[in-house]
Amino acid sequence: MPIDTMTNPPATARRGWASRLFGGLRPGPHLAVTAVGRHRADDGLGGMARQLIDDDRYAFLLLKDAADDVGDDEAAPALAALRERMAPVPGGVMPVVRADGHVEPVAVAAFYLDRTAVTNRQYRRFVASGGYDDLEIWPREVWPSVLKLVDHTGRPGPRDWHRGEYPAELADHPVVGVCWYEASAYARWVGKRLPTAAEWQKAAGWPEQLGGGGCTRFPWGDVFDPVRANLHASGRGRTAPVDAFPAGATPNGLYQLAGNVWEWLADPLEIIPCAPGESLRPFKPLRRIVGGAFDTHFVHEATNQFITGQAELDRRHNVGFRCAVAVDRLRDAPPEAAP
Repeated sequence: MPIDTMTNPPATARRGWASRLFGGLRPGPHLAVTAVGRHRADDGLGGMARQLIDDDRYAFLLLKDAADDVGDDEAAPALAALRERMAPVPGGVMPVVRADGHVEPVAVAAFYLDRTAVTNRQYRRFVASGGYDDLEIWPREVWPSVLKLVDHTGRPGPRDWHRGEYPAELADHPVVGVCWYEASAYARWVGKRLPTAAEWQKAAGWPEQLGGGGCTRFPWGDVFDPVRANLHASGRGRTAPVDAFPAGATPNGLYQLAGNVWEWLADPLEIIPCAPGESLRPFKPLRRIVGGAFDTHFVHEATNQFITGQAELDRRHNVGFRCAVAVDRLRDAPPEAAP
């Protein structure tokens, strides 16, 4: 499946979303006017804007496509939410390790990346809103499989939930047990997308722009430190809250780009590097995962250049995700985030 089918919906579709979100203030499947919400659609645009921000869907209020319908009063709190919950990553040309192991210079446009992985608490809003029944955010070819994306009790949701709920003590832990399609659907529901491998390496490796140097191996540098990331060597043996291990954050405040859970990327994995000069073509569609997890034994697997993947419909106990949005899709980008 072409990646743009999921991560870059056509302009006509985006305009349609903006129309449903703001045109005539009519409620619709993308407004998240659900039992989880605290505001009614008849509160007007201000109420709907608050609802979207409460549901972490503030990006919709900042899209260029919606600028004619969303005033500065509604956009301002959304911009504050963006700055709080996402970190700006400047654009530039950088050396990127491709899936076949080759390194090539790639131009990466400026973007925002979620400071943390998506939590169980955040993902529940998507589930409660009927996200699994809203076929518009799922590609047609996967519709039959969506019916099988259920929890232990047969309800829509991550694999290890129970009756549509996560364990209360894991509210701020990363959501896991979701396949690539679930991660992509959530990202579309909040007006974002999954990051690319090049973007991940840019965010996690903070290459020197002026010197033209390569990326660091870890978000904090090139030397592994078990107190900075939740890997097997750290001894925790389970997931941690998404804001834990602050010593391992990037200089601009991105948490756990190494450790805690693997994270889905947008890129397909068509070739798996093996021994030098050898590669393997997978027998079913894979997507890149990156970062390592709490049960990752080999430290090199947690580097941002490590190449591996997972089948698109796999729902693993140690794989989650976070979302990105390109600066050029947003109105009035903050100066510090300008390319």
